[in-house]
Amino acid sequence: MHAIDADVSFIQRLHAQCTNMHIPTLPTSEPAVANDTLRSALSNHDVILDAIFGFSFKPPVRAPFDVGLPLLSSSGLPIVSVDIPSGWDVERGNAEFVGLDPKRLDQPHRAEGGRARFQGTPFLRW
Repeated sequence: MHAIDADVSFIQRLHAQCTNMHIPTLPTSEPAVANDTLRSALSNHDVILDAIFGFSFKPPVRAPFDVGLPLLSSSGLPIVSVDIPSGWDVERGNAEFVGLDPKRLDQPHRAEGGRARFQGTPFLRW
């Protein structure tokens, strides 16, 4: 699943990397089909590794992620976020309350800005 205005060549390269590493991807950006596929995938897994957005993210969350993030949040599965939880503003944290609420945050750098507002278990690798 990718944003409508995403750089197509970037998405193609990313998809090729996922395929080469045997990482399953959602087969469509059609929201209804992607949501059904995501629900099915969530029922067959034990944890969510959140690396959807990065430090360049600026709210609001746009389609198709505006539907996908709530599905991840309501799944009941533990979430481990990389760098910053998806949907969080880099400076203000989860100020709009639309971002994921991970159990752990894998942050290779010192917590500052929005990451300093994380209340779960940090995991620092130095």
